[in-house]
Amino acid sequence: MATKKTTKKAAKKTYPAAKKAFPKTRITLDDLTAIVANIAAAQANIAAAQAKTEAAHAKTEASIDRLSAENRLLAAENRLLAAENRKTSDEVQKTSEAVRQLHDEVSETSAAVRQLNDTLGGMGGHLGEVIEFIVIPKIRPAINALGDHSFKELTTRKIIETVINDRKRKLTEIDVLLYSDTEAMAVEIKTCLQTSDVDKHLERLQKLRDHEADAEVKGKTLFGAVVGAIVHEPIRTYALKKGLYVIEIREEEDKLDIDKPETCRTW
Repeated sequence: MATKKTTKKAAKKTYPAAKKAFPKTRITLDDLTAIVANIAAAQANIAAAQAKTEAAHAKTEASIDRLSAENRLLAAENRLLAAENRKTSDEVQKTSEAVRQLHDEVSETSAAVRQLNDTLGGMGGHLGEVIEFIVIPKIRPAINALGDHSFKELTTRKIIETVINDRKRKLTEIDVLLYSDTEAMAVEIKTCLQTSDVDKHLERLQKLRDHEADAEVKGKTLFGAVVGAIVHEPIRTYALKKGLYVIEIREEEDKLDIDKPETCRTW
C-alpha cells in the first residue's frame, strides 16, 4: 500500500509542470503594425542598397568602357609612333648615305686642292710662281680698269713692323700692296679662299689703319682685296658683303676675274 501512494503523489506533481509550457503573453495589433513597418523599412533599405549597388556597377562598367576606349586610342598612337619611327629610321639612313657621299666629295675636293697646291708650287701662305707670273703683272691694271682707282705702283711680301715696348716687332705681312698718292689696297692671296682668311684680312686692314704711319698708308684711303685660285660662291658672297674686292685666278686662261663689292669698305 505504501508504494501505490508514492506513485500517485508523483503523478500529481507532473500536471502543473505541463501547464507552464503555454505562453502567457499575446501580440497586439500595434505590435503587429510595428513588425510590419520594420519589415517594410528593411525591404526599403535592401532596395536602396541594391539600387546603390547597381549604380556603382553601372559606373564601373562606364569606367571599363572608357578605359577600353583609351587603350584602343593608345594602341593607335603606338602604331602611329612605330610608323613614324620607321620613317625616321629611313630618313636617318638616307641622311647617313648623303653624309657618306658628301665625305667622299670632300675627300675628292681635298685631293684636288692638294694636287693644285703641288701644281702651284705649294702656294698656300706663300706667293710663289702664281703671284709672280699671273697676279703681279695683271692685278694693278685690272683693278684700275674698273674705273674707280688709279694705282701707280705695287710691292709684294711687304712686312709691316712697329715698335712695341721699345722693340721693333712684326705687326703683319701683306702679300701685295697697291698704292698711289691718295689710295692704297692691301691684297691677301690664298690657294683656296676660306671665311677665316677673309676675317683675318679684315683684322689685318684694321691693324694697317691703326699703325698707318708704320704701314705707310697715312693720308691714303685704304681698300682691301682677297685673291684665290679657288673661290667658292658662299665665300665670294661673304667677302663682297664685307666690302672687299674678290679676285679669282684663272690659271688655265692666264687671267684674273675681279668682283667689286656694291659698297667698297675703306679703312
